[in-house]
Amino acid sequence: MNMEQIEAFIFVALTGSFSKTADLLYLSQPTVSMRIKALETTMGCKLFQRTGHTISLTKEGDLFLPYAKNIMHMLQEGQQAIQRSQGDVEGELTISTVFVSAFYILPDLVQQFQQLYPKIKLTILTGHSHQVLDMVLNHEVSFGIARAVTHPQINRIQLMPDDMVLAIYPDHPFGFRHQVSIEEVARERLILFNRGSLDWKLINNAFSHLQLQNNVVMEADNIEVVKRMVKQRLGIAFLPRFAISKDLCEGELQEVDVLNLPQINRNFELIYLKDTPVHGIMRTFIDFLMQSKALQQ
Repeated sequence: MNMEQIEAFIFVALTGSFSKTADLLYLSQPTVSMRIKALETTMGCKLFQRTGHTISLTKEGDLFLPYAKNIMHMLQEGQQAIQRSQGDVEGELTISTVFVSAFYILPDLVQQFQQLYPKIKLTILTGHSHQVLDMVLNHEVSFGIARAVTHPQINRIQLMPDDMVLAIYPDHPFGFRHQVSIEEVARERLILFNRGSLDWKLINNAFSHLQLQNNVVMEADNIEVVKRMVKQRLGIAFLPRFAISKDLCEGELQEVDVLNLPQINRNFELIYLKDTPVHGIMRTFIDFLMQSKALQQ
């Protein structure tokens, strides 16, 4: 067992692809396959299973993944300590991201990243997912953070789930129940976030799929505005869980399970051009994201 094998294992586990891992690690696909096979031989078990064109972790692989991440994290910390002492890592990196990521996710990530790499200057641009994709395709940025975007010219790496939940004010009638039906939600005063956004489309499609007419009383283009309106008892809203985690802990909002709710969740993904060599600062940033505790919470 060596670090190259563990690194290949982590990347295949996170990307679900040998070819994407090969691109990320700047290797040939057979080399990645050999490293995984050698690691499986050492471990005495299969770490991945194939179902059609899908690659997923076996039970043993799933058990091993957190240990592998910890090994790589400790090695990374050691390397970073040496790099910081020598002042080796410096330069500029431009990232585009959707608004919600910029507001709720990136602050912690940027804080961690700049503590590790104080000589790397970050420039952050914001937009909707399709605008983030355009910036990547037009070579305006090195990376994008978006949701539900596909394009033949980009690679995607899953970062974290974006779970949409129903948020209510504490003394709302739903607050005394464990679950409510989507039909009941349709009769409530609903506040929607950002017309034309992915969230807006997913929520509207969920009601349309069940042939329900929702009772939208207000729309806003800012999650904080929507949260404030819910707290003022003007309605209820579907919002990203990570955006209301503090409000839930402080008892200012409550989360309610909705029965028979069609899929309205998506993943945040790191996107970048397939023909872009991943090395230097770009590689440093990807490795940082793979090990970031902020994305594993």
